[in-house]
Amino acid sequence: MACMPTEDVEFHDAIKEVFRRYPEAQGKYALAGLDLENEMKIDFNEKVGVSRIEGDKIITEFKDRKSVIRMQICLKWNFDYTECLHWKEAEE
Repeated sequence: MACMPTEDVEFHDAIKEVFRRYPEAQGKYALAGLDLENEMKIDFNEKVGVSRIEGDKIITEFKDRKSVIRMQICLKWNFDYTECLHWKEAEE
């Protein structure tokens, strides 16, 4: 596949092995890079992604952490699950 990562090969191989060991997780989780967020210079200490579905689109806005007060469901955690990086607003 032309778009396979060429960096951190050992890390990606380890992740593939985890998915092989837990096939039921393959349809629930995916490994996502933070390339776009890094390009936008998102500081996850200050901002959090909040997403909503509009038709066939997922719209994500980055908001000040302190301003996000509605009920949320975490979509992306940091590496050790101590901080949510990306939320989905829960239905009212």
